[in-house]
Amino acid sequence: MYARYEGRPVITKADWCAAGLTDRQFHYDVSRGCISICGIGYRNAPLIDLTSIRRPERLAMIEAKFGPIEKAEREPMLKATVDSGAREWYTSFRKGDGSPLEPRQIEQYTNRASLLEALKQGLEMQRTERARVGKKVKMGEWYEGAMAWYNEQRELFPCAEISNARSFERVFKAYCTEGYASVVSKSIGNDNSRKVSVKAEQLIVALWRTNGKPFKERVWELYMEFVCGDRELYDKETGEVFRPEDFRHKGRTLELSQATVWSYLSEVMNTTAVYADRNGNFAYQNTMRPKHQRKVGSYSLSKISMDDVALSRQTWDGKWVYKYIAVDVLSGYYFKPSYVVGKPGRKEVVECFRNMFRELTERGLPMPGELEVEHHLMEDIEWLNEVFPFVRFCASATEKRAEHNIRSLKYGAAKDAGHTVGRWYARSEAYSSVRKKVNGDYELGTSEIGCAKLTAERLIADDLADIEAHNNELHPRKKTFAGMTRREVLVSQVNPGLKPIEQWYLQRFIGEQTQTSIVNNNRLQVKGEQFELVDFGCLDRLKPNNRKVEAYYMANSAGDIERVYLWQGETYIGEAENAEKWRYNEFACERGEADREAMLHQQKRVAKFDKMIRERRAALPRVGGTTENSSASVAVLEVPVEIVETEQPRNYQGDEWEEAAGKPLPTVDYTRLAMESL
Repeated sequence: MYARYEGRPVITKADWCAAGLTDRQFHYDVSRGCISICGIGYRNAPLIDLTSIRRPERLAMIEAKFGPIEKAEREPMLKATVDSGAREWYTSFRKGDGSPLEPRQIEQYTNRASLLEALKQGLEMQRTERARVGKKVKMGEWYEGAMAWYNEQRELFPCAEISNARSFERVFKAYCTEGYASVVSKSIGNDNSRKVSVKAEQLIVALWRTNGKPFKERVWELYMEFVCGDRELYDKETGEVFRPEDFRHKGRTLELSQATVWSYLSEVMNTTAVYADRNGNFAYQNTMRPKHQRKVGSYSLSKISMDDVALSRQTWDGKWVYKYIAVDVLSGYYFKPSYVVGKPGRKEVVECFRNMFRELTERGLPMPGELEVEHHLMEDIEWLNEVFPFVRFCASATEKRAEHNIRSLKYGAAKDAGHTVGRWYARSEAYSSVRKKVNGDYELGTSEIGCAKLTAERLIADDLADIEAHNNELHPRKKTFAGMTRREVLVSQVNPGLKPIEQWYLQRFIGEQTQTSIVNNNRLQVKGEQFELVDFGCLDRLKPNNRKVEAYYMANSAGDIERVYLWQGETYIGEAENAEKWRYNEFACERGEADREAMLHQQKRVAKFDKMIRERRAALPRVGGTTENSSASVAVLEVPVEIVETEQPRNYQGDEWEEAAGKPLPTVDYTRLAMESL
């Protein structure tokens, strides 16, 4: 094997002589250019490049001594290939405003970094080869040659030209120090090269921002009047007066064209930034603001969504009927809405809550986990967070799941029944009606049913029928809930983690209220009906000498009140149930099984009350003593009276608890009597 210098096979002058060649032949071939000296080896020995030997006889003697010379071409020191790491870096690079580089810039920066990387690796190889023979690379000459090679490779790797060796040296050193970042132009993201500065752009957009909604041509006029000194502009919040000199380019008034102003105002971010000021927050939320990407859960009653909606048709006298709805999100089940002619208010919201909880209670379903509402009508109801574990206020109407179910009912069961009237301004032909202009304005389209003399009662009845049909339709997720209606999904897919409804707590917020009093420690009257206490222990919670309570209740679907819940201020007292179901026929010969059960129930209640009072009386001590007037003499009547004694009537002026002859009366066992009377 031959030694190599910069990839080429070489021998020393001593090897030349060892092959049988003379010193004179060496100097002769060097002077004639038949051999080349490519470097200096150990102890300043010249290195002969074997690939440069032109005389075959000389080459034959060397090969006879040291073996054949490798015919493979020497590997070049510099090899340029596209650097994939550089391409990835420049592709992911972001400017100060967050925008990426242009494709043309990415290509040029990648090519330039690839060439500089090849030169960097080539320099390391040359330094290694020269270090073997004790030499160093002459950097001045290297920069000249490297720049020439760089400019040659630009034909295959298009990038910016470098025509000065000193400039190339600065570029190369910066690349070796900073890497890929050194190639990116420092002017990227700099505002100095812009004629329309960021400050000027902000002023143009601010002029367009006003809710007067000026045209873009008017914005251009206002800006030009300002920079020319014909109009004064100021900041309404800070009071700062803008100076035209701050908005000029190189001291001169910047003459902008309408197209330039149009271009800046049409930029997506500028249009979005002023959209709410020009069109209102509602339009901004629904048109410009990003929406969350959500998916429906797995259980019913995990979320209830509520909203108000106008019925599709008007009454015969042109009035709108509104309803407030509550919908289970998973099943799409509609609870019974509350209706009103005109805009709904808080009363209709509470009535909708009552309808929902009434049905949940009758079906034995638990408390819903989350309530989804809008700010309208709901933001003033302070008890929502006290009743529901989670309450979510939607930022826009499109976020409410109730909106989706409104559309499902309107263009589903209601449209099939002919109860949906389209609007002339609807975008879809299937949802639009024939446009009709009356008295200079467009009216809503009409259908065959819509032409009839409809009353509010008829509209509500039709809507309830549509809701019933909607709830009994098959669930739209046919694969997940195969063969199940919306009502069946509501009942069978209830979230197992939900808690039962605490009626005593809930009724205080949504129930109807009335003032009443507890009579005879047992009963009270609400809406003309008698109710009896469920537990006599609630009497201990009453305030001293105060039997007045607030009764909260909610009628069932049949309109009957089964239970009322009693409060005194912030204190829960207890509950009372309707006494009607415990009434029994006082005629013994007419009593049936139900009468006997009701009588036994009342006797047991009285027995419990008696036991409670006995225990309370037994805990009281019997106190004896004298009074201050015990030793005073009793005045003797001047007129004598004859006193005749007869048999005393039993309990003539007292009750059954009065003591006779200093001993308590025997206690009556009402439980035993009740059992014996059966």
